[in-house]
Amino acid sequence: MQTLIETLEDVVREEKYRGRYDGDVVVEEFDETPRFSGETHLITKDITTKYNPEYESQHPGKTVIVVRDINRHEINHHKYNMCIGCPQTVEKHVELFYEPIFDVLSKRGFSNADTTYITNVLEDTLLHLDLHKNEQFALDGIAGFFDDVGRYTQKNNLGKIKFTQFYEAHVKLNMCLWGNSKQKKLLKKYYTHDKKVTDVLTTFLDRTKQYNFLNEDHWKNISTIYAEEFSKLMTPNYAQITFNHSGSKTKGRESEKKSDGKEQEGNIFDKEMQTKQYKKSRVQKAYYSDDKVPGWMNSYDALDILYESLAQKLDIKAKTYTQEEQLPIVWYGKRDFNSQKDNLKHITFGINENGTVGLKKKVFHEDLPIQVKHRPESFPRLRFGIIDTSYSMKKDVYDKEDIGSTKIIPWGDKSKYHYALLGWYGFLEYLKSNHLLIQDSVDLANFSIDTIVGKGLCEAKKVALTPQFKSTSLEMSYIKHFFEGSDNLIFTISDGDIGNWSSIKDEFILNAKKHNYFHIQIGKDNSTTQDLEKAGLHVVKVMGNEDLAQRVIDLSDKMFRKE
Repeated sequence: MQTLIETLEDVVREEKYRGRYDGDVVVEEFDETPRFSGETHLITKDITTKYNPEYESQHPGKTVIVVRDINRHEINHHKYNMCIGCPQTVEKHVELFYEPIFDVLSKRGFSNADTTYITNVLEDTLLHLDLHKNEQFALDGIAGFFDDVGRYTQKNNLGKIKFTQFYEAHVKLNMCLWGNSKQKKLLKKYYTHDKKVTDVLTTFLDRTKQYNFLNEDHWKNISTIYAEEFSKLMTPNYAQITFNHSGSKTKGRESEKKSDGKEQEGNIFDKEMQTKQYKKSRVQKAYYSDDKVPGWMNSYDALDILYESLAQKLDIKAKTYTQEEQLPIVWYGKRDFNSQKDNLKHITFGINENGTVGLKKKVFHEDLPIQVKHRPESFPRLRFGIIDTSYSMKKDVYDKEDIGSTKIIPWGDKSKYHYALLGWYGFLEYLKSNHLLIQDSVDLANFSIDTIVGKGLCEAKKVALTPQFKSTSLEMSYIKHFFEGSDNLIFTISDGDIGNWSSIKDEFILNAKKHNYFHIQIGKDNSTTQDLEKAGLHVVKVMGNEDLAQRVIDLSDKMFRKE
C-alpha cells in the first residue's frame, strides 16, 4: 500500500505530463500553517509543493486534491496544456501586470512588496479562470486552500477575525469567476459581508465588463483597474497568505516573521524580474524606446546596467593569453616504490621478486598538449581614472545644449560626459574581457568644485554616476594614493582648463611620469594639455563622441599589450 507522499508524487507527475511541463515536480512535507505551499525554482524551473500531514488527519483524502490543484496552478503560470497561461513570461508579468499596478500603488504610498503581492493574487485569479474554462477543472483544491487560510486566520485570532476585507474580495472574485455552489458554501463562513467589499467588487466588475479576462491584450487595463479598486481594501494586515507569499513586508506587516530568511517571495516571475539579465533587457528596451526607467527599478542600478550594456557594444579587444602545456593522460611502466624518494602519486600494487605484494611506481606517461590561460604579467595591477565633471561636460561636443535624451541618462546621451562615462565603462569591459578586472584595484575620481574619490569598483561606479557639473578644480591631496608606487595605470579625461592647474601642475606631472599615464582631451588644446605634452606625457585629442569611448580602450590595449 502506498504512503501518502508516494501517492502525492504520482499525482504531481501525472499533472506534469498532462500539463506538458518541462520542469521536474517535487513533493515535500513541512509543519507550517496554512498547511500547503507551492513554489517554482528560478533556475531549474522545478515545482515544489509542500504539505502538512496534519491536514490529512482532519480531511481524509483531501490532501491529494489540494496538492494536485496547486501543481496545476504553478504549471499554468507558464501554460498548462490547452490553456492560455498567466502571465506566461517575465516580460508579460512585468509590463502587463506589475508595472501598471506599481504605477497606481506607488502614488498611494504602497511599497514594492505590496505591488508584488497583489500582482500575484490577480495573476492567480486569471490563471484559475483559465484552468476552469479551458480544461474544465473544478479546482476544489484551490477552494480547499482558501478554506485552510480561513481556518488558520480564525485560529490565530481566537475566532474573532475571518478573512480580511481584501482577502475576502480576492476569494469572492475567484468564486464569482469559477466557483460552484459547494465551494461557495465552504468559504461563506469566513466572509464579513462588509459593504465596502461589495462596493469594490461591484465597481471592479462593472469597470471591466468590456474586457475579456483571458485576452492578454486586455491585461494591462484590467491590472490598472484592479489596483485602483482593490487598493481601497489594502488596510494594515490586509495581505493574507497565498501559495508563495506570506504577505510580509506589505503595508502593516513589515515585521512578519514567516518570511525571515526568504530572499524573494512571490511567483517565479517576481524572482526573474530581479535578475540582472532581465533588468538589462528591460532598461535597454526603455532606452531604445526613449522611455523612462520603470519606477520599480533603482535609478542608480538602471544607469549602471545601461552603461555596462552600451559599453559591451564597443570594440573590446580581447585576446586569450595562453601557452601550450603538456597534460599527462596515461601512466605506465613499473619499478619498485622508493619510500625515501617517491611521492604517492601514480602508484599501484605489484608482485616483488620474492613473490610478495608491494608498491610499484609508474614511471612513463603519454602527454596531451593543452592550452593553459595565463593573466598577462605586464598589465598594471592598480588602475585609476580621473574624470572632469565640470559644467561644460554636460554640454554636447560643440558646447551646445543638444545633449540628446535625458529620460534615463540625466546628463543626456549626447553630452560629453556621457561619452567620457562610456569610455570608462568600456575600459571596465576591456579589463573584464581580458580577465584583468579586480574589484579592489579600480578607483575613480570625478573632479569639479570638489574632488570625489571612489575606492574599489562598487564605490567607483557610484562616483562615476554622480557627476557634479560645477566649476573645475582638482585637489591633489584626495588622489595622492593614485600615485603611490610606480607603473600604475592612470588616465584623465577633460574638456578644458583645470581651474587650479598652475598650482598643481608641477606635482601632477612629476607624479604622472612615474606611471603609465595618458590624458584624453575633448576639443581644443589648452594650458593643461600643452604642459602635459611638453613634459613628454601622452595626450590624445578627441572630438568627444563615440571616438572618446573607443580611445580609452585602444590606448589601454596599445600601451600594455605584450605580443
